[in-house]
Amino acid sequence: MKETKSAHTKNRRFLGTPPNKSAQIQVTFSWVYILIAGTIILLFFVGVVVKQKAISEERLAIDVVDIMDSIFTGASVAEKTKQTIDTSGLVDYTLSFSCDEGVSGFGIKGQTSSEENAFQPLFSPQEIQTSKLLLWSLPYRFPFKVIDLLFVTSVNTKYFLIGSDHAFIHEFINATDGFNREFVSSSLYADLDPERNFQVRIIDVSGNLHSRPIPDKLASLDDNKLTMIEFIDDGKKVNYYQKEGRAWKKSTKNSIPIISLGGEKDAAKYAAIFANDGEMYQCNMMKAFQRLQYLNEIYAGQDISNRVVGGKLKEMIEHYEVEVEEEVVGEPCLDYLQVHESNLLKSLRLFQIQVLTCQAPPSNCQDLITGAEEIQQINQDLERRGNCITLY
Repeated sequence: MKETKSAHTKNRRFLGTPPNKSAQIQVTFSWVYILIAGTIILLFFVGVVVKQKAISEERLAIDVVDIMDSIFTGASVAEKTKQTIDTSGLVDYTLSFSCDEGVSGFGIKGQTSSEENAFQPLFSPQEIQTSKLLLWSLPYRFPFKVIDLLFVTSVNTKYFLIGSDHAFIHEFINATDGFNREFVSSSLYADLDPERNFQVRIIDVSGNLHSRPIPDKLASLDDNKLTMIEFIDDGKKVNYYQKEGRAWKKSTKNSIPIISLGGEKDAAKYAAIFANDGEMYQCNMMKAFQRLQYLNEIYAGQDISNRVVGGKLKEMIEHYEVEVEEEVVGEPCLDYLQVHESNLLKSLRLFQIQVLTCQAPPSNCQDLITGAEEIQQINQDLERRGNCITLY
């Protein structure tokens, strides 16, 4: 018996003590706990980094929008001025522009911060990603100066001018020195190359390219990066097109009239070139017509549409009713104000009615041209007299 017990004891010592299962489970649980805790801590810090990045980008967007607003405001009041704005620090961001119900908006794409402007007409592409912005303001006269129209584009937005209206093409090329624009013969349309530009706009001054397929090299651009406008009716109307695959798709249901008196550097016509589409163009032009309403009230009174004269016109009429005009050749100055068949009182009243009609949907603004032409003609007649007070 003693030998058996001794042998059993030796075998037990040889084999060792059986492992403690409870201890094994505890060690495994500890490692799982460490992994879970580590993952939670890691996710926490990742969340903090992501949140801080989002906060930083939002702050950047707010700062950029504020600066852009100041720059645009300054550029809009600097008549006939071109400015180049260095945006190399924002080259990885996309600037976005919009206009809806008479209110423009601009900011950084994908960010909630944006600036709205219900007064300044601003014409630009929908998106810009660039190291340099180009700003240009032109006065809109209709017939007197209404407001400065602001054009915003970039050094990597390419404008191709094609067509037979060489007078306008020559004028535009000379007026846009420093811009990324080029005149191309219609025979070279199929060879147009976007090169490394962010987007391309074709300006068809003859109105005969929309039925032709997209040039091979331009087909590589995204649809929203290739647009075209065409001027028809001797440049008095405009149509907008956008790339859709290998064809042009018209984005305006009806042709949009250019509401202007024509002439060199026609601000309303130039605005059509820089506006992203017909909707943006008309939306911003409505701001100009709103301003035109206020100016009419300054020149002829707030109730001129109801035949109640006021403003500068009233002062002119009262001046000539009280003061006896000196010996003059031809009709008295007062006749141009309220006597002749075509007189300022009548013309300004009808003009204001047309402006109000233009702003009320469905808007019809084309009649404004006739009213502006009449006022312009009467003002020129007063100026030719030499001793008559002019309206503007």
